[in-house]
Amino acid sequence: MNKFQILLASALTAVAGAASAQAAGQSYIGASIGLQNKYSIECVGGAACDKTGSFGGKVYGGYNIDQFAVEGMVFSTGRAKGSVLKSGSLVAGEVRNMGLGVYGVLPLTVDNFTLKGKLGLAYVNSKATYAAGGSQSKSSFAPVFGAGVSYAINKQWSVNGDWDHIRAKYSSDGKARVNMLSAGLSYKF
Repeated sequence: MNKFQILLASALTAVAGAASAQAAGQSYIGASIGLQNKYSIECVGGAACDKTGSFGGKVYGGYNIDQFAVEGMVFSTGRAKGSVLKSGSLVAGEVRNMGLGVYGVLPLTVDNFTLKGKLGLAYVNSKATYAAGGSQSKSSFAPVFGAGVSYAINKQWSVNGDWDHIRAKYSSDGKARVNMLSAGLSYKF
C-alpha cells in the first residue's frame, strides 16, 4: 500500500468516525459533485486544450465546535487537457489532482442559510500524462481555501454549494492549480 492509499484510508476512517459521533447536531457528512473543475494550465503550441476538468467531486465530514468547524475531505478534480511542463518545456498533455484535505471552517448562519469561509491543508497527488507518452506525478502538502453556502431543508439535511481552491505540483517545476465549484447534500447527526 503506498502513502496516498494509506492517507486515503485514514481520511475515510476519520470521516466515518465523525459520522458516528453521538453529539446531536454537532457532526455532519456530505458529498458534492464537481460542477466545474477549472485548471490553471497553459494552452500553447496547438495542443488540445480544455482547462475544465472531467468529472470530479468530494466526500467530506466534519464536527461543529461552537462557531467553528473542523472538516475533512477526500476529493478528485478530474482531468484537464492543455500544455504541461516536461523537463522545463511545455508539451501537450493532461493533468489531474486528487487527495485529502482538512479545513478549519468559519460559518455565519442566518435563518436557514449558512455562509462558510474555509482554510486548511491538503495532501495532493497530481499527475501529468504526456500526449507523446510517459507521465510524471508528485504528492505534496499544499494550502487549500474556499467558501460555501448552504440552505437547511430541515434539521438534518442541507443543500450545499462550495468553491475550493486546490494547489498542487505534478513535478518539481510543474504546477496544477484548480478551482472546483461543487454542489451536493449534507446530513447532520
